[in-house]
Amino acid sequence: MNLRLAFVPLIMAVALSAQPPAGGRHGGPPGDFSQRLESMLTRFLSLNATQQNQVHTILADAQVQSKGSAEQLRTLRSSLKDAIKTNNTAQIDALTQQISQVEQPLDATRSKAAAQIYAILTPDQQNKLGDGLGMLMGGGFGTRMRPEGHHPQH
Repeated sequence: MNLRLAFVPLIMAVALSAQPPAGGRHGGPPGDFSQRLESMLTRFLSLNATQQNQVHTILADAQVQSKGSAEQLRTLRSSLKDAIKTNNTAQIDALTQQISQVEQPLDATRSKAAAQIYAILTPDQQNKLGDGLGMLMGGGFGTRMRPEGHHPQH
């Protein structure tokens, strides 16, 4: 088995379990996520100093753009948990609709950041990354994008 093909799903699993850029699921400070993602990309793709600085800037910009929406999303998800606990199906429908409306611009911001990062990679780094674009998005950066053939176990 090609080592790259074996390694990408492992990196993807780590990336997909990571917290999104503006704080979020795991409750840690937003900067921690950016630093972890930047470090992971640096190691996996052997980013040079210029690329590291560019990735840092791209992630910081995406984090700033996402901040308000990410905070709103946390509030909506908290309300959704309450609605689930009380079996309030009408509220569940309303909240999931609101969540999807907030997630769309976040997904766009994350995807644009991933595109910017991909654009600064060398052809060798792009090849090493393969179809693992979700790695550039750090989980929160578009968790729906997974390498071809990688499907989570249910």
